[in-house]
Amino acid sequence: LSGSGMKTWCVALVCALGLMTACGGGIDPATGETASAEQADGCGGALSLPAAPADVLNVRDLGAAGDGVSDDTSALQAALDALRPGQWLVFPPGVYRHAASLRVTQADVVIDGRGATLHAVNAEDQALLIQASGVRLQGFVMTAVTTSRLATARQSRIAVWRDEPGLAPLERIEIIDNRIVESGEAGTPLANSASSAGIFVHNAFDFLIAGNTVRRSLADGIHITGGSRRGQVVFNTIRETGDDMISVVSYMNEVDPAASPAQTAAAFSSLRDANLVQDILIAGNDVSGQYWGRGITVVGGEQISVLRNTIDATTHGAAVYLAREQGYGSFGVRNVQVEGNVITRVQTTRPAYIPAGSPTLTSGHGAIELVSHQYDDEAAQPLLQSELVVRGVRILGNRIEQSATAAARIAYGFLEADADIVEGVARPYRGAQVTDIAFEANTMAAVAENLVVLNVSDPALVLTCSGNTVDGSSYQNPACGSAVINVTGASKTSCTGVR
Repeated sequence: LSGSGMKTWCVALVCALGLMTACGGGIDPATGETASAEQADGCGGALSLPAAPADVLNVRDLGAAGDGVSDDTSALQAALDALRPGQWLVFPPGVYRHAASLRVTQADVVIDGRGATLHAVNAEDQALLIQASGVRLQGFVMTAVTTSRLATARQSRIAVWRDEPGLAPLERIEIIDNRIVESGEAGTPLANSASSAGIFVHNAFDFLIAGNTVRRSLADGIHITGGSRRGQVVFNTIRETGDDMISVVSYMNEVDPAASPAQTAAAFSSLRDANLVQDILIAGNDVSGQYWGRGITVVGGEQISVLRNTIDATTHGAAVYLAREQGYGSFGVRNVQVEGNVITRVQTTRPAYIPAGSPTLTSGHGAIELVSHQYDDEAAQPLLQSELVVRGVRILGNRIEQSATAAARIAYGFLEADADIVEGVARPYRGAQVTDIAFEANTMAAVAENLVVLNVSDPALVLTCSGNTVDGSSYQNPACGSAVINVTGASKTSCTGVR
């Protein structure tokens, strides 16, 4: 970003993290007080994007009709292919229909859709694929035809993704002020906005996802994976998604998920370098009302900051979920901040929107849930036993209200043993270590339970607590000690931009 756009986002991001005394919008960890509406309203304002330069490419000049009826797939792809570094491609107001995914393969370009709707009519191949570095995508309304939930990058609506594994990361991607929403077109199954994730980011460095709206994606609202690093996910609005509203997920071995634990341990350093998501700021987002999954999740990841988000009406699971999941082959979780978030209505409501055939169970997670499991054959590898854990989390200055379960729950399943059936064979697993946790200055009210610690018998448990209240009274859990927990989170907690 540059000019007025960068200035506005800098002000907003600094405010959201409580680094300016005149700004608000969250909980102050020092006082436990919420900023006033007047303070929050003055904290950034509407997004201001720079005007397009005089010399731009225009999709209408290159053959796109934008009339909501014509198939513009070929014309739009030709226009994207015509871009050269430094150029903008502008979509004048209109509805542009495309029947296959569109690819942005030229580096250092801006795709400007202010006033335009991009409508995908193929449920199985609908993404705008960003496949080059230095791309900014801004200002679109994006709708789609969907059927059932699907799973690939091409079935998401915006995807930072290249088709071949092992390529260098894409860098300096900016996805700003887009609206991925359900369409009202009659006669087609358009209650959803994307067959998979709304925004999917894979193997991207130094990226910004800011000011977007995602409604009713059939999978996650925003999904960060594939070894992505140094990203900012800020001031997005997520509603009524079919899975986690914002997720960080790190799979250990994307190329060979069936690798044995011994093979994984032998290659762990290189797998970590390639696939572990690191250094992500998730701040100032407003998420609510998913019908499956959780609010904001880190399932494998390090150096993550979840700061001053509003997380409401998580109807199925936790508002914040930090986990090592054995069934998905994820990495562990380390060095995570969960600070200044406002969490309300956890598993107390029914989803306002549920597609036909969708499950509606509740998980019983705490509002903030920390959990780790390992397969027995993983735990037999000393390196994996040590790494596939949840370690180093600061939960500070959050307001947690109206939860049908615990305000926070640590080490669910620590003593539990079970098995997954993998190709007809039972693969036993059990709870793994969750430790080095700080639970401080949190305000809890109208919660079924307070802080629940299920691994109190673990001699390695390190848990420190101070300054917490329940319904206005001081609260201390007997499992808590006073150790110093060193957690830094993401490297960027102020607005430095990515360009």
